Amino acid sequence: MKHPYNTEIQHYRGIPLLLIARKDYQGKAAKRFTLNNTNQNVWIPNKHLSEDGTIDPFADLDYVFNTTHAKNKLHISGMRLQGGIYVGTAV
Repeated sequence: MKHPYNTEIQHYRGIPLLLIARKDYQGKAAKRFTLNNTNQNVWIPNKHLSEDGTIDPFADLDYVFNTTHAKNKLHISGMRLQGGIYVGTAV
């Protein structure tokens, strides 16, 4: 049976994001994504996602990544901000 979620790597401002496929997303306000192929993760609100977890191409997710907590997770995952785009090597 095919999983109902988009489990392909997606990108936001150069950040590789991979949806963690879970069965308990029903009723939750957000979905969890790993950062840069590491165990670091962030929750992205459903208002920026399609039903299958695909990130809206016009979504402004800067507020998700501009918290001190998320910036630390980006740093741990090997991502650095350069010219408005996050760069890093895949782990």
